[in-house]
Amino acid sequence: MSTAQHVSGGSATLTKPDHGRTIRLDIEGMRTIAVGSVLIAHAGVPFMAGGFVGVDVFFVLSGFLITGLLAREVSRSGRVSLSTFWARRMKRLLPASATVLVFSALVTYLFLPITQRKDFGGDIISAAAYVVNWRLADRGVDYLAEDIGQSPVQHYWSLAVEEQFYVVWPILMLLIGLVAAKRWKRGAFVVLGLATVASFAYSVQQTADSPATAYFVSTTRIWELGIGALLALAATQVDRLPSALKAFGGWLGIALIAYAVFVFDDATTWPGVNALVPTVGAALMIASGLSPTPGSPQRLLSIKPMVWIGGLSYSIYLWHWPILVAAQAERPDMRLRYVVLLMILSIIPAYLSSRFIENPIRFGTFFKPNGRAIGMGLALTAVGVGAGLALNASVGLSSSLDEGSVSGSPGAAALLDPANDGVVWSDIKSVDAMRPLPTNAVDDRPPFYDDGSGCQVRAGDPKPKLCEWGDKGSDRTVVIIGDSKMAQWQTALEDMAEDEGWKLVQITKSACPFTDASVDRSNQVDCRQWGRTALQDILDMKPDLVLASHRLQEAMPDGTGAKKPTVDGMADGMARYWKTITDAGIPVVALLDNPAPANQPVYECVAQHAKDLAECSFDRKTGVAESGAVAALRAAKQVPAVKVMDMSDTICPDGGRCSAVIGNVLVYRQGSHLTMTYISTMRKQLADALFTASDGAFGQKLS
Repeated sequence: MSTAQHVSGGSATLTKPDHGRTIRLDIEGMRTIAVGSVLIAHAGVPFMAGGFVGVDVFFVLSGFLITGLLAREVSRSGRVSLSTFWARRMKRLLPASATVLVFSALVTYLFLPITQRKDFGGDIISAAAYVVNWRLADRGVDYLAEDIGQSPVQHYWSLAVEEQFYVVWPILMLLIGLVAAKRWKRGAFVVLGLATVASFAYSVQQTADSPATAYFVSTTRIWELGIGALLALAATQVDRLPSALKAFGGWLGIALIAYAVFVFDDATTWPGVNALVPTVGAALMIASGLSPTPGSPQRLLSIKPMVWIGGLSYSIYLWHWPILVAAQAERPDMRLRYVVLLMILSIIPAYLSSRFIENPIRFGTFFKPNGRAIGMGLALTAVGVGAGLALNASVGLSSSLDEGSVSGSPGAAALLDPANDGVVWSDIKSVDAMRPLPTNAVDDRPPFYDDGSGCQVRAGDPKPKLCEWGDKGSDRTVVIIGDSKMAQWQTALEDMAEDEGWKLVQITKSACPFTDASVDRSNQVDCRQWGRTALQDILDMKPDLVLASHRLQEAMPDGTGAKKPTVDGMADGMARYWKTITDAGIPVVALLDNPAPANQPVYECVAQHAKDLAECSFDRKTGVAESGAVAALRAAKQVPAVKVMDMSDTICPDGGRCSAVIGNVLVYRQGSHLTMTYISTMRKQLADALFTASDGAFGQKLS
């Protein structure tokens, strides 16, 4: 968030000198509106859920102010001093940023579950490098990131977008100044105009196709900074407009932003076309104050409280979020009035950091030379990175559990040992060691998630990928199809395929059930396309068996006019696909989804209750009711040829309750997914169930 000010014309009451600069007071007031909107939205005030648009207002302001600064330098000297520009940015932004990153690491260490430290440590490192927006975008389409809570540095995504703009735009301005010479402004307007239009078009497309990534990535946001930048380049021409028109535009701008704050909410697709409302509003407000304009909002925006808060807006934005994350970790049910009070109180650390950390570095003489300022900036970046690394390192030092050995962690194999007859696993209070440790649970998953193979198709990609495992030369083929709940079985089935001499073909996509129905999710369009193409792939392949499984329980009923997804809608769609396959002479087995934990992630609970593991068990009946098994069973009734394969007795062997740890093996990882380690210990039970479901064609009967 830039604080460099641009002013054309002056007024004693509408501008003021500040450390050699002249600042527009109305822009400080705009900052107050922007940061106030963000805080109100984060506080959860229900009728102002669209307050997130404050970030979009900041984008327009930053584009305007930075471009105005660069434009004046090019006009004076014909060039841009990159070292001076970046030194100025570092002095302005990094002292507060690094301070809050260290504070965020402390918040994570003291208030958040130990299982979150690796993820949030990585977030802090990415925030220090100003690339956290790309990390969050990747997480947004990672179905296995469902248990990750709110990162204490999640709000740094917008700062990352701006910083990336600050790196690229000055270089372009320098090149344009060198190439276009006296026509540099026209060249800059053309280049930035094209970039703005291209970014807006891409934003609209990505918001429709992949909203989870579109929200965070820079390429869908640059147009918002571009609006402000184009206004800065055209400021002289815009300021010639009639005063009455500019004044009207200023009030219209306030109305547009207010409309966005009060009408938009989390269900509003964003950014895309909707983001035009607050960004155009912000541009109109800026334009109305390019010079003193009678009847404009300038004087309202320039009152002392607005100016004072606006001057602290950057620090307030930084501090409010980790404070809120810490408070809600301690008091998840905190009442709205106290959350709002907490947001107001975030002004205190913002003021203190501004007074004693930011301003002395920013305006002091020691860091006035560019070399010192840049060196300081690099050092503070290292501090932020170090805070993230230290948080990661603290995981191993803080764990109260020892990791079990392979031989000492039999997992599901312990269920077959007569010595364990009568053991009630959900009553066990503690174990000497377990495998994997709760802090490593999220990584205990099939290797194809991390090897770059693309075997688990991600959101936004409607094209199935067929991955072959086992005996690839065999003429006997088993296809597994579904989402990550089917994919979790891949490693055990691959081992079985290699031992028994058959080929395993994986066709899976994150968060996409194999159903001829639309799911009520952001990726429903590409899910439907993926399923239809995958169905044709199966029919063309003519495998010897199809295993299907998924997590999602509901889908939109086709042809009923229903507005909400239902279990029957999902089941009917599944049955249509299954019947098409069985009618082609291909056997289908429905591998029922495993029981789903109801509340807190199991591995997180185990980390917190290592001495009382019974606290982490859950009711099996409830777990089944919350799983995808409900829809699968209804679908199977519609297609008698489909066999059902249920592994619940091995996952929840106690009958009434599901245990967190069995045979010294942690059973669950993210959401309701099973750890790869536990599934690997289920090999014999899985082979037996497959043998029965396939009428002896695959698998092996328990002896």
